[in-house]
Amino acid sequence: MAKTVTRYISMLFWLIIANALYVSTSYSSESSVQPLITQEEKSFSSQVTNDAEMQILVKENKRCIRCHKKKRLLKNIDAISSVGAHTSPEFYNNCTACHGRKGAHPKDSDVLNIIPFDDHIDMPILVQNEQCIACHTPQNLRRSEWTHDVHVTKLTCSNCHNLHADSDPIIGISKKFRIGLCATCHEDILRDRKAAMD
Repeated sequence: MAKTVTRYISMLFWLIIANALYVSTSYSSESSVQPLITQEEKSFSSQVTNDAEMQILVKENKRCIRCHKKKRLLKNIDAISSVGAHTSPEFYNNCTACHGRKGAHPKDSDVLNIIPFDDHIDMPILVQNEQCIACHTPQNLRRSEWTHDVHVTKLTCSNCHNLHADSDPIIGISKKFRIGLCATCHEDILRDRKAAMD
């Protein structure tokens, strides 16, 4: 009986995946899927100029990065001025644009004002995702990839996207590789359900 139920769940899982792939290909062709932001191939540190606004951004980021790097609280940040694709003088992005302002000095304000992007932190997913949606509108996300609507209340954007890299590796990947990414999470879910039934 348990084997029959397990087979049924497994078949149902793969039917859902196949249906989702069919729906995604019927909504948009490969050529219409475009990245939300045009990414520079150069790293951020090589883009730094004498432009006054860019220098302000770098200075503000140094303030955050200096302490967080010492305390090993940062992942994927290699250089003091490198904060990835989200740093832009055009949109005036820096650490505080996404994480919120903590104050002139960390000891002067409440740590609860900082917004982390981590699924291990006790902060509602929608609060974390609202920071991304402020710039990446739901309409653009929907045009880009159907999975955004499906996962918006269950996953943080950072579950799939690398926020501090020079460019986001998930943007522009082939459809075949995207299917593999889906299977990594959904296989774990199926395995957990099977284990619970045994």
